[in-house]
Amino acid sequence: MSFWGALFASPGLQNSDRERPATLSSSKRGLQAVNRISATGIPYRIERVRRKSIGLIITAEGLVIRAPSWTPIYEIEAAIAERKTWIANATERQRSRLAQLAELRHGGHILFRGNKLKIEARAGLFESIDLTEHQCVVTSVTGEIATDRLDLEIKRLAKIELPTLARDMARAAGLPLQEVRLSSAKTLWGSCTVDGNVRLNFRLVQLPPPLMRHVVAHELAHLVEFNHSARFWAIVAALDPQWKAHRRAVKNYGVLLEL
Repeated sequence: MSFWGALFASPGLQNSDRERPATLSSSKRGLQAVNRISATGIPYRIERVRRKSIGLIITAEGLVIRAPSWTPIYEIEAAIAERKTWIANATERQRSRLAQLAELRHGGHILFRGNKLKIEARAGLFESIDLTEHQCVVTSVTGEIATDRLDLEIKRLAKIELPTLARDMARAAGLPLQEVRLSSAKTLWGSCTVDGNVRLNFRLVQLPPPLMRHVVAHELAHLVEFNHSARFWAIVAALDPQWKAHRRAVKNYGVLLEL
């Protein structure tokens, strides 16, 4: 058993007894989704999910309503009308956050390792992307920016950096990490399975390094404590002494996941 396992093991606690942790960002498991426009003129997407009440969420794409399958449309419409002002304000804040973090055009900007880089688009014979902590130069035949190619370059760099970081941190702490994979999830920074596998969102390399390490620490802690107990947070604290501040800061970058 690893150091952490010996220190925090709970007698009689088996993998099958452990609850799946709520990760840094909520998962999206809609049973069905339908796009509608409310009586007040607000476009929204309704997702029928397993929950007891109506939930209103503002994403980069707009308003999302998460409601039980048995909730009638008129109740959903009433909830939207009641919170019309909040929806308008929250939508504007979300647009503002997205504009601050990513404006994918020539002269716009992109976030990489916490640095806000000006994007330079060039026309050339060959397609290439030069993305470092100091610059972002996109060369294409047309001189335009293809966001999917930019994402592929970010993923390429993440594939080099994130698994190495996770393995180094796990090895130093004696945590039983088995495998590290990249994720493109739209709502999760990371996840962990009971058999020791960790998935890390490729967009983590866009965050400041201390926040990237915090997310990795969070998932590695689940290798020993598959919950969010006091013992879990003790492991996170050992891996990231400033975890409380970093945990709050990560929330400011959640809109990146929606790109």
